[in-house]
Amino acid sequence: MRNLKIVLVLGALLLGACNFSLAADITPPPGYVPPTPMPTLGALYPLNPPDPQRGAALYAQYCAACHGARGLGDGPQGIELPVTVPALALAEIARPASPAEWFRVVTQGNLDRFMPPFVGTLSDQQRWDVVAYLFTLHTTPEQVAQGQALLEAKCAGCAASFRDAQKMAALSEEALARMIRNGEGGFPSFGTDLSEEEAYAIAAYARSLTFGAPATPGAAATPTTTAQATEETPAAGVPLPSTPAAQETPVPGRGVVRGTIQMAGATLPSDLTVTLRGFEHGPDQSATPQEVLRLTATPAPDGSYQFEDVEMPAGRIFIAEANYKGIGFQSDFEVAGADTTSLALPPLTLYEPSEDVTLLKFQQVHIYTDFATAGRAQFLEIYSFTNPSDKAVILSTDGTHIPFIQLPEGAQNSGYEAGQNSAPFVPAEKGVAVLPGETPYSIIAFFSLPYDKKVEVKQPLVLDAPSLILLIPEGMKVGSAQLANRGLQVIQNNNYQIFSAEALKAGEVVTFTISGRPRLSSATGPDARQVLMLAGGALGVVLIAAGLWLYLRERRRAAQDDEEEGFQSAEEVLDAILALDDLHRAGKLGEEAYRTRRQELKEILRELA
Repeated sequence: MRNLKIVLVLGALLLGACNFSLAADITPPPGYVPPTPMPTLGALYPLNPPDPQRGAALYAQYCAACHGARGLGDGPQGIELPVTVPALALAEIARPASPAEWFRVVTQGNLDRFMPPFVGTLSDQQRWDVVAYLFTLHTTPEQVAQGQALLEAKCAGCAASFRDAQKMAALSEEALARMIRNGEGGFPSFGTDLSEEEAYAIAAYARSLTFGAPATPGAAATPTTTAQATEETPAAGVPLPSTPAAQETPVPGRGVVRGTIQMAGATLPSDLTVTLRGFEHGPDQSATPQEVLRLTATPAPDGSYQFEDVEMPAGRIFIAEANYKGIGFQSDFEVAGADTTSLALPPLTLYEPSEDVTLLKFQQVHIYTDFATAGRAQFLEIYSFTNPSDKAVILSTDGTHIPFIQLPEGAQNSGYEAGQNSAPFVPAEKGVAVLPGETPYSIIAFFSLPYDKKVEVKQPLVLDAPSLILLIPEGMKVGSAQLANRGLQVIQNNNYQIFSAEALKAGEVVTFTISGRPRLSSATGPDARQVLMLAGGALGVVLIAAGLWLYLRERRRAAQDDEEEGFQSAEEVLDAILALDDLHRAGKLGEEAYRTRRQELKEILRELA
């Protein structure tokens, strides 16, 4: 996006749920809102058959950055976490787990492992779709086919025994294989002559009976979440007809894509066109799909549209787009199954644009500080906000300024980025658009100020802020008539002092001074663990700080790269190689990244030798 750098930089950060929880021995401030309770799980089995194909696309969009494109725990953000990301595609990890267990983790998250909850991001069905896809990663089509052949040969007609979604969701593959061999749990017995691998093959096939169309293992792909400009040139050789060719009866491999487009609170423009775009991943199963199809049509007066005789091979991803007053609106996507001949895209809603940023509402503002660099204090400000209006609010930005965010006087090296779990910003001719809805958006503002024993910060607020939270390393002093000291929190084994203010008004300036030096401290044992778990389903300040810690580390690493890695001697390079080897042995660095970085360090060592 040309005007606002929308990147996924905080692998453990859930900015849309930044409710702050205080320790039990601290009196909550006036107007304090308790954290969101642990997300409700609902039924621990899918009410409708999960779709692994759709789950593959959702996995690439929300999970692959940490868990890796093929579920091996080697995603670019996952290898930077201070914990090892489980390799879900390994049989030894997948077989002992049940779908219900993984659905619980996807829903509620796992704070200890920096896993955010997705209950507010994905629907129940979408979370089951993802879980269904995860259980295809450790199997192969050949193994599933072997299981089908064994089942049909040894017990024709027994497939119905494995179609109970509630029963199957509660069983791990290990338990299922054991029951198949022994005839337990109401399942037919196949005799002790069945080998362990044959039992697992039948279990893999039995699991697929509760799914929709099977996905190709490892083929997780999705289009980018931000629509591209409608005048963009598609892949070479792809025609751009003005209207699709009509055909009344779809033939195998081809079909009809339909949907509706509506105008919020107004009549749909008569000159509007809708564009259908199709994406596919390449032979290497790349997680970045390529556009292979683009068709345009004019919707009917009631907003319905239809594209006929559309080629729709299994796995092709379809979205609909419409450009209205310079905003590129986009529908959610749908994925074609193996035998799909009719596909209905989710409704596409258009909104009137407005540049009135006062329509936006802050949910919370977090300010995180870091004093690791001599002579400079680094600040990260996290703004979580929603758009409760019925307008698409345009953020006109030149890339260095955001209309509703002002930085303190004297701020240096400033910039902005979007939070990972922010609702998606939509491209607009004058910048980006914030669409109406309850899903929070989040923007990270970063800057530095000169620091020589003391710094004064005057933070202006453009919008009302229900609360502002400041995190300062233990040992430093904070002076402010507006911020109240709320005690200590343990973050990344270091103590941070928490200060907060409530009910701040637009135009108000929050003023505070920071002085002193951080005290090196750590906390272990049950008290520290209790503090880490305080935020519950909302995650709160713990994951915020974890994400910011990763972010700052990346920025320092980038700065070192700009200064020729910052190595002054061959001994320093050797130390870096040893540290890299330790990370690789611990499973926190993927094989390809490890070998690439090691080769780079060897080249630097050769130059310094």
